[in-house]
Formats: sequence, C-alpha cells, structure tokens
Amino acid sequence: MFNKLKSLFTKEETNQISSKENDELSPFENPNFITDPEKIVNILSEIELSSPLCTVQIDGAPHEYNSSILGIKPEKNLIVLDELIPKEGNAELQKTKSLKLSTFHKGIHLSLSLSEIEMGYSRGISYYKANLPDRIFYPQRRRSPRIEISSIDIPFSGVSERTGISVSGYLFDLSRGGAGIDLPVNRARIQRGDIIKNCQINFEDYLMDFDFAVRFVKPASINSSKIQLGGFFENISSKSHAKLSYFITSLERVEIRKQKA
Repeated sequence: MFNKLKSLFTKEETNQISSKENDELSPFENPNFITDPEKIVNILSEIELSSPLCTVQIDGAPHEYNSSILGIKPEKNLIVLDELIPKEGNAELQKTKSLKLSTFHKGIHLSLSLSEIEMGYSRGISYYKANLPDRIFYPQRRRSPRIEISSIDIPFSGVSERTGISVSGYLFDLSRGGAGIDLPVNRARIQRGDIIKNCQINFEDYLMDFDFAVRFVKPASINSSKIQLGGFFENISSKSHAKLSYFITSLERVEIRKQKA
C-alpha cells in the first residue's frame, strides 16, 4: 500500500548530482543552513528515496511523532508527508497546521519547518502537503560518519500477524522509537500497515521483546529479492526502552570520540 500511495507522488527521475556538488557552499551561505532551492529539492529527494523515519514535533503537543516523506514535487513547490504515528499526532497537526521535521541524512542531523499544511486523502489513506521549505538546517560536517548498525549484526525475528509467517533479518538502522530491517526475502508478504508480533532483538546481552508496526517496505535494490522495511516499536516495556536508549547513547558517544580523535 505504501508503494502504491508513494507512486502517486513520485516525480520523474532527475539527473543525480554528486555528493561533492551537494556539499559545495557559496562564500555567503551559512554553513548550517541550505537555502538554495535546487539543493533543498535534491536533499529532500534523496531522503524520500531512502525512506527514513522522520521525527515530527508540533508546538503544544505532549509528544513527538513519526512520519515519512512520500514525495517531492518541485514543479508545484510541494512536499508530501505520510500520516503521523501515533495517530493522536494527526489531531494535533490539524490544530496548528505546522510542524518541525527532523531526521538524519548521510549521518548528519537535518531539520526543517513546514507551515500551512493541508491534509489530503488517496485510496483511503491520509497524507499531508505543504510548500517546500525556504531553508533546511543541515550542518556541512564532512567528517560525521553515520552509526552503521548493520556492521554490528543485530538479528531481528518476529511473526506476521496477518499471514502467520515468521520474519527474520538484520537491523540496518535503529532509533529509540523504531528500526530499519534488511530481509533476505519477503516470504511473509509484509506490507505497509502490517503488525509483526513477538519480535526480538538482542544487543549487549539483552533480549528485547516488542511488536513492530510497519510503515514502509521497499526493495533493497533493483531486481533483488531482498527488501528493507521500517517501522515503530510497540508494546515495549519501560525496562527495554531504558536499555535501548542507553545502548544508542553509547553508540553515539563512540562516534563522537572517533570524530575528536
């Protein structure tokens, strides 16, 4: 379903520009912000293709929420976002019509603000659209490598609630609220909106139990049976949440020490 909805907003492919070109800055440009419209479109298009889970903050809301970029339409000056998770965030967004979105791109924290957001519907699924931002906070730190969770070999296992078929793979991305998972084959026919039950991951000799709400499913590469899926943790205990937060903090500290070395 995610792929069907996303295809409605996918623009025609444009020529890729090199990472070197992306990093070039005008002598008069603040290195912490991207303001060139073409660079903004290129960066957001790359994020759209990689489908990371984004954090959403809404003024006055009691919690943070999650979403994904569904499409970038430069010819209409539009960015299209998925509905918010948990669902209570959608009611909060209807009140303010504005949000702050943040994620990581090439290992660097990125954030932007959107206003005058409008809700739309397609095939029973809600989405949001807004004008492309005038600027993106994106510090140009070339020596800020992303924490490669895939190199740690954290296995994932669970059972599809819809099909009853087991799911197993390895994490390629991890946050305090969710994860990205590489699957060698999609035998369980996982699709967006599915719940994977009785999930487990093991880190630092701790076995974490949870359920997993799938928010995107995509091929790992063209003509490959491997897929990547991402989503959010559900029914996670307070102990597991604390253990996970400590684990991620320890990884972040390792990366900081590497950068200072």
